Amino acid sequence: MSSLFRLTIFTFALVTVIPSVAWAQLSDSPWIASSDIRIPADTNDQITIGPLGCPVLIVNRDVWHIKSKKVVQTLPADAEIGEYRCLSANGKYFAAYEGRNREEGKDVAVWDLVTGEKVATLPGRQRIFFPVLKIMYNRYLLAAPYSGESLYVWDIEQNKLTREFRVSAPRIEEGKLTVSPDGQWVALVEGDMVSILNLAEGKYAGKLFPPIDDPTSNFPRPLGANRIKDIEFSPDGHEIAALYDQLSKQRLVVWDDKGQVQIDVHLNLDYFRLNEHSLSWLPDKRGWIVDGNVIQRDSQLVTTEFQRPRFDYDEIGVLDSYFVLGRLGKEADSITMIGIPWEEVDRSLEAMKTPDNCIVGPNVQFSLVVYMRGQTGEGIEKARQKIGDQIVEKLKEYKMSYAPDQNITVRFNPEPATKEDPYGRIQLAILVEGSDTPIWEHTLSSSEAFTFLKALDTGEVTEASVSSLLSRINQIQMPYFIPKTADYLPLPLVVQ
Repeated sequence: MSSLFRLTIFTFALVTVIPSVAWAQLSDSPWIASSDIRIPADTNDQITIGPLGCPVLIVNRDVWHIKSKKVVQTLPADAEIGEYRCLSANGKYFAAYEGRNREEGKDVAVWDLVTGEKVATLPGRQRIFFPVLKIMYNRYLLAAPYSGESLYVWDIEQNKLTREFRVSAPRIEEGKLTVSPDGQWVALVEGDMVSILNLAEGKYAGKLFPPIDDPTSNFPRPLGANRIKDIEFSPDGHEIAALYDQLSKQRLVVWDDKGQVQIDVHLNLDYFRLNEHSLSWLPDKRGWIVDGNVIQRDSQLVTTEFQRPRFDYDEIGVLDSYFVLGRLGKEADSITMIGIPWEEVDRSLEAMKTPDNCIVGPNVQFSLVVYMRGQTGEGIEKARQKIGDQIVEKLKEYKMSYAPDQNITVRFNPEPATKEDPYGRIQLAILVEGSDTPIWEHTLSSSEAFTFLKALDTGEVTEASVSSLLSRINQIQMPYFIPKTADYLPLPLVVQ
């Protein structure tokens, strides 16, 4: 299968083939010719990816032109490039703070990537560092200090300060500020609220209406903006999305241009990796990418899952409605491009509403087997029940239900120890009657389920070890549609 997709999909008795119509639609994208790009980059490399459609990216000091698939500029070896940096949308300018993480008093330098020269410098200020940098209109640098006192707008071409905007935020970090594509509006987390600033007029315009912390509570209260991990304007500038972190759960909240909540999606993701680069908009109101999970707007379901190295915190770049760019895949050692066959995804979402199309899908009933390595006892049985209940609740999210003696079985199986996994590993799998070969499986390694597997070996499973495991199970993206034929795509698509 072409590197365009690099999809690893577990399906029953069939090999998934992307229909020719999807290829035709993807071929309309101007990025199709560079879809085989491969840029060496591991977790130790410094990667800078620009806004939607940015034609370049930077790995360490090398500037890569995406469509030509080659290095077009290399920044000088003596250039100080810190952790805080950004690219302009047209790929011409690159801004970087010249100090280390949280180092105060350093300048912000702006480089012209066409000439390779430093063209502007925002002077450092005593006891201040700039963790948030945004380039607007491909000309103006917005720099926000951690101290949260002011926003500075620097004219790159004139190399001078054009505006200083006083704000009330106690501190400003990346992920707490976003600028509209036209450069007129700023959304800024200030304490428990998100304020909207009219940057052009230099004044506050209002606040976003907060979502409810727990909609099922008899005493609802606002969800504080201090829980926001990342916030982004939509490509058309008419909406704002924010990713809230509620410990083991997340919320994707979208506001309209009047500050009212329009969408509130509850997620269960691997929360330890969520950061200020976790959220991206897809153009044409397709949806969002949250830490590699592509969420389709209408269904609010994860339709594509880009698995990534466990400790990879880099941003995924969006090129257009179809193509994304980043370190994609569990063992990724390079930056590659992936195409999303949206028309086939939409067609499959519609097909899963018909039960005759589904091996796994809405209204399908499944049996459940929870193995515990032959261990017995009251504590083991309580753990078995809790694990089974968690799996059943998770599949209820996709309108599937448990019943004994069904053709489809979900199996939880702690496997024996190996050299790679000294306490064994846990396999969660879906099987069809008559076959012991899973049509889908997910593995939790020894390190991911260490507390539970170690306790299981002793036969003394504690509530804490079970609770930790249930949290991990809740974060697994299980399939909600496996079709009977190759006419449709299994969902979500998984890029391993």
